[in-house]
Amino acid sequence: MKADIRASCLRRAYFRFALTLAPLPVVIWLAARGQPLAAALLFCTVLTTMVIGTLVPRCPLFGRMIKQLPQAENQALLTIDDGPHPEHTPAILDILDRHRIKALFFLVGKNAAQHPQLVREIVARGHEIGNHTQTHPAGTFWILHPARLWREIADCQETLASLCPDQPPRFFRPPAGHHNLFTALIAHALGLRMMLWSARGFDGVLTDVPTITQRIARRLKAGAIVLIHEGTPVAVEVALAVASLLAASGLKCVPPDSLAFSDDEVVVERRAAP
Repeated sequence: MKADIRASCLRRAYFRFALTLAPLPVVIWLAARGQPLAAALLFCTVLTTMVIGTLVPRCPLFGRMIKQLPQAENQALLTIDDGPHPEHTPAILDILDRHRIKALFFLVGKNAAQHPQLVREIVARGHEIGNHTQTHPAGTFWILHPARLWREIADCQETLASLCPDQPPRFFRPPAGHHNLFTALIAHALGLRMMLWSARGFDGVLTDVPTITQRIARRLKAGAIVLIHEGTPVAVEVALAVASLLAASGLKCVPPDSLAFSDDEVVVERRAAP
């Protein structure tokens, strides 16, 4: 069954790729007809569209995604990327317990395979796990071809589902938020919904905790999906600061399975592992 789903999905992905090449003969024809400006305009238009849709993390051009919660509910969701981490994950779990916050951990498959007990501990403490690819190829994920994209997402799904078969991931987040023409299509075929964020402090590159916290605070409001990371030099400090910020905000941070999302679909079920 999974092989059939994979084959069907990849056929659709490569068909999409063929469609993106459709303007190329027109560009060549225009150039051959002595209209280089028209050819250049068409080429740049297509190229710009592809770049924006791929490299702008919250751009939904290539597929539906979750970017925020309904604002009327006075709720926020904390999401934590790149774990599990042998030092950071236990400390962050304790911080979340103290502040009574439930979070969604987007885990990297290879990290999960190295620290399976931490994955189970995340779930045991009432949090949810999400798919963040198997190897986290942040620098190249946006240019991966469909077959490699499938492997990254499917392998992570298999890794995490084998560790927590009763609570396999239901959400997928691409590394650095970059997603190409095929990403949403493949995630959906694997039973996953793509989730981005609405508030982040760039803690993956910055190390000044007050600056990171202030960036998040400026975007923190009802419906916010907050992003922080494990595996950084200030991961625990940022988690503590953001947990305190959320606790003081008056927003309710509840498990994702009790939340309705911005496209009005209420997610309440646990999907079977693909």
